[in-house]
Amino acid sequence: MQPQLNELISDISELVTLPEICLKVTKMVEEPDTTADDIGKVISQDPSLTLKVLKLSNSAMYGFEHRVDTVSRAITLIGTRQVRDLVLAASAFETFKGIDNSLMTMADFWYHSILCGLAANQLTKYCGLRNADGLFVAGLLHDIGQLIEFNQLPEQSQQAILLTMEGPEECEMYQAEELLMGFNHMDVGQMIAENWQLPAYMKYCIGYHHLPASAPDFKQQVSIIHIANTIAVLAELNTDDPELAPAVEDYAWQQTGLDATVFPAVIESILKDYDEVEKLLNL
Repeated sequence: MQPQLNELISDISELVTLPEICLKVTKMVEEPDTTADDIGKVISQDPSLTLKVLKLSNSAMYGFEHRVDTVSRAITLIGTRQVRDLVLAASAFETFKGIDNSLMTMADFWYHSILCGLAANQLTKYCGLRNADGLFVAGLLHDIGQLIEFNQLPEQSQQAILLTMEGPEECEMYQAEELLMGFNHMDVGQMIAENWQLPAYMKYCIGYHHLPASAPDFKQQVSIIHIANTIAVLAELNTDDPELAPAVEDYAWQQTGLDATVFPAVIESILKDYDEVEKLLNL
């Protein structure tokens, strides 16, 4: 009998617990009386996390002319939610870095994930999305459910991979997972996001990135992650030919006002920025 989704999440709850500081910062950001200094003091309790946040703040993703040298300064420049998202990115990367599986190298998993996050960050600029905080992190975490499946359900995951290659034409991974397990990696990822009490838009981006039209809310943000996933696949293949990656749903193009003409420029940009961001997250 296949384990039910709730049982799977229960089994891995201790395996993928975010650090207490990250959980505390996530909660503080939603409290109206919290100041930049309050959040800065909490983050500064962890020197490694502080260093990652500062280095990410000074990365090409933000392009500040002057160096950001304190967490409080980072909050002032990019906002409390953006800093919260950098804390989430660094913490989640560290949390999942040690999860072993026999189906995919962690280098390959994070290569796709970071490219997706970078692509999402770029796409927000192309479609003029306001309040686009967190889409880098949403892209970074969009496939965490798949990583859990690979770790906890390796045989079924292997069968799902084979089904995408040998089964009906254009059977995507999430569809093969549903046939074999009764749920897919979006379901698993969304439950992890709920357990972590991530913001609703991030939860939906993780839970509906292959099916943007089905998202209950934040449809434009989910559509951006949907498109970013395709761009990340193309970047991995070093091509901008849309025929070689999962098709983008018309709904996602409509929600963002974009089309495939953005592919070449975004791919060039994220491939250029990848090494820097990967090194910062691995710090």
